[in-house]
Formats: sequence, structure tokens, C-alpha cells
Amino acid sequence: MYSNAFWMMAEKFVSIIGLIFVNSYMAKYIGPYDFGRITFAATIFTFVQTLSWFGGQNVLFKRMSEKRCSGIAMALSTQHLRRTLFIFSSLVALVYLYFCADTITFVFGVANCAATYFMVMDFFATYNNTQLKSKLNTLTNIVGLLVAFSARFIITYYKLPVVFFSIPVFLIPAIPYFMRKAYFHREIGKRRILYKNIRRYRRYLVTTGCALILSTLSIVIYSQISNIFLARILSFTQLGIYNIAMTIGTAWSFVVIALITSFFTKIYEANDPKEVARLLKIVNQLVIVISLFALIGFIIFGHFFIKTLYGVSYIEAEKIVPIIIVATMFSALGTICYRYMIKYSGYRYLSYKMSFTCVLSIPLSYYMINNYGVMGAAYCFLIIEIVSCTIFNYFFHCGVVLKMHLSIFKFLN
Repeated sequence: MYSNAFWMMAEKFVSIIGLIFVNSYMAKYIGPYDFGRITFAATIFTFVQTLSWFGGQNVLFKRMSEKRCSGIAMALSTQHLRRTLFIFSSLVALVYLYFCADTITFVFGVANCAATYFMVMDFFATYNNTQLKSKLNTLTNIVGLLVAFSARFIITYYKLPVVFFSIPVFLIPAIPYFMRKAYFHREIGKRRILYKNIRRYRRYLVTTGCALILSTLSIVIYSQISNIFLARILSFTQLGIYNIAMTIGTAWSFVVIALITSFFTKIYEANDPKEVARLLKIVNQLVIVISLFALIGFIIFGHFFIKTLYGVSYIEAEKIVPIIIVATMFSALGTICYRYMIKYSGYRYLSYKMSFTCVLSIPLSYYMINNYGVMGAAYCFLIIEIVSCTIFNYFFHCGVVLKMHLSIFKFLN
């Protein structure tokens, strides 16, 4: 488990480092305004990705962890469903960008559309994580990032127009996708047994996904709504600065997400309530400790980091990042709650809870941004994550989440 967690952390580390350094190279070159336009296009297709998965990521992770062959069969049987959902939702997004955005934003929308397709079809990464083969994800991501970094370096070096930066957008997910797909089919093979009961698997995913799609879509809405309001109420420049703050403030989370994923592979397998409680306490405590180190590290090195990598145009992000780090800690703790509730099959509760969180986040985000600008967006993110992680979870299943949180402070047993 810990070896796989290491490789999952390595995978995320490579992705985050690539995101920070590759994006910083680009962001410093094009400036906050154009970077804000790129961010806006990416935000739109975050919704497309969520709709296309239809809540299936967590379902597939759980099924593959418990029953490998059944999980593979479900993944293969539901690819067509995800592809169909992607086509319809992406067409809506592209039509919106074509009529409501400028040419640059639309071009990046097309690039994000292609990138989203590969991310939606890539269940191979989930399979590798559940089978403790995260090393493959790490190595394939490294190749994709190296190609993308090389492309962005060439574009910047030769001072090509900003539209050329759309090319690396889809290269980053496309290259790992094809590499992981080739490995998967070489290892598994296209056995006939994998394609039995296609309708049953699709019906199961639709039934389960209907309960999860509202919660996952709600997460995207309350986490991305500030991007839309920043672009529409303030400016693309403020959105660009906020996105850099989010990138830095959430960069360290790859460590805790990798730990959570690896721990839950064991938690989903465990049948002993005491063992489940022990694992939950450990993973919660690790998240808090790592978060504190991230906060202290930024307080010491944050100013130098932003000025060196992104330039003075983005220095306003320095005061936003600490808020984002604390909010990210609660987001990670909320992920533990989310996956723990799935163990209890709490799909319906999650659907209601996240829908209510979403409804709360929209007016709160609008009010905070309208009155406090980009700082308001950061505080909105913090408030929503705290409430979502704590109060909104405590009514589930006789307060099991509250009991889990109380156990965090029991260090001696």
C-alpha cells in the first residue's frame, strides 16, 4: 500500500511540478489577462468532464478495488455511454464559447475539448491505482509533460502567437492516455468475458451515477463558480491572478490525495470496524500535519517563489495563497468524508448534501466577489469547504462522520 502511495504521490508530484513550471513559463510570457482567458476556457470544460463521467470515477474505483474483473468489465462496457455524454455536453460548451467569447478563448475551448475527451476515456489510470500499479501513471505522465514543456518552450522562445499554446493543452492528457491504453490491452487482452452483461453494467452505472452526478457536479460548480464570476464581474486579469493562487495553494495536495486513495483501497476491503476506524484516524491526522507544513513553507518562501516563477504581475496572489492552503486542507478532509460515505453507499445523501452546498455557493460567491474582489473568492472557497466538510456531513448515518472527526484528536489510542 505504501509503495503504491509513493508512486501515486510521484505521479501527482510530476503533474503538479509540470503544471507549476510549465504554466509559470507560459503565464509569465503572456501575462494575467491572456492567462485568465485560458483559465476561463478550461473552467467551462471542467463541467463537461464531470457530466461525461456521470459520477462513474468513484464507482469504478470502488468496484475495481473490490472485484478486479467486474470493475474492468464495467469500465469497458460503459465507455460508449461516457463518449455519448461527452459529445453532447462538449457541443453545448463550444457553442456557448463561439457566441459568447472572443476568438482566443474559443480556440482554447477547442483544445480543452480534445483534452477532456482523453481524460474522460482514460479509466486506465484508475485501474492502475486500484491494482497498485501507480508507477505506470507516473512514467506516462512524465512523458506527456516533457513533450508539453518542450512545445511551450519552443512557442515562448520563438515568441509565437498565444493561440499556439493551445497545442500543449491536449498533448498533456493525450500522450499518457495512448500509452496507458496500449499497456492495458497488452496485459488484459480483449477477452469476450469482459463484454458480457453490457446492459446490466450500463444500467448499474446510470442508476448509481444518477445519485452521484449531482454531488460531483455540485462540487465542480461550487469550486469553479468563482472563476466564472471573477471573469464576468471583475476581469480576466483578476481571474488569471486567482488561478495562479489556486495552482500554488493546492499544489501540495497531491501528497494527501495519493495517501487518501491508497488508504481507501484498504478501507474498502476491510470488514473489521476497528481497523476501518484506525485507518481513518491515521489518514485524517496525516492530512492535517501535511497541510500545516505546506502553510508554513509558503509563509517562508511564498514571496520569492511567486516573484521568481511568475513575475511581479502576479504578486497579488501572495496574500491569497494561505487562505487557499487552509481551504485545501478542509477539501482533502472532505474527500475522506466523501469516500467514507460511499463505503456506506450514501449516494443519495451525498447528492442532497452537495446540491445544497452548490446552491449556497452561488449567491455566496457572487456576494463575496462583488464586495471583496479576488480576496472574496478565496474566502468563499474557505467557507464552503469548512461547512461542506463538517456541518453538512454530520447528519449522515447517525453521525459517523462526526465520530470520525472526534477520533482525530485521540492520539494515544
